[in-house]
Amino acid sequence: MTSFEAAQQLEKWRSAKKELKRSYEELLALLDDESSTQDLLHGYLRAKRLSAVAFQSLMLASIPDHRAAWDAIRKSVGQALDERYSGLLPDWAIKVPYGSDTHRMLFCILAEHRGEPVSADYLRVVAADAVHAERRVRELREIGLDVVAAKANGRDSYTLTSFDVDLDVIPTIAVNHIRAYKGIPETEKKRLQDIARRK
Repeated sequence: MTSFEAAQQLEKWRSAKKELKRSYEELLALLDDESSTQDLLHGYLRAKRLSAVAFQSLMLASIPDHRAAWDAIRKSVGQALDERYSGLLPDWAIKVPYGSDTHRMLFCILAEHRGEPVSADYLRVVAADAVHAERRVRELREIGLDVVAAKANGRDSYTLTSFDVDLDVIPTIAVNHIRAYKGIPETEKKRLQDIARRK
């Protein structure tokens, strides 16, 4: 994350902190008053939602910038796709997938702790969602990164072992693009998938 982006996130954290504190105070008051289940759940869900946004900003402000490594990895995958399939498959079938900001930020966190397990709970703060964070980490594996899922101290964790890319995933990337593409008949999809697998 650039210094400008980090400063933006830090400012977002500062402004969210006041509303977050208020939501906690309201929730505590509801607990003290033995409020109805509906009011308690409403207060809890509001505090939870505000917490996810606020702590996401705090975490994003401190993510180290490994953008150069991320760009290099994506470039190497793109070059491998071009070398293997240029002229054989359509351009949309040989694009490097998973280039969102969330993918990049998760990579930066894993890269900062390369070779060490990173708690899934920690990664979930970036995506503000458990399912999406873990899915995005799995997608990093789909572009050839060696991200190992394991238990560390009884908790789910992920370890990026290196910046080396396994280019054996190249056919799978092309096949997945073709499978997901909706603009062509099934017979043409099958023909293109055969090319992707054979080449």
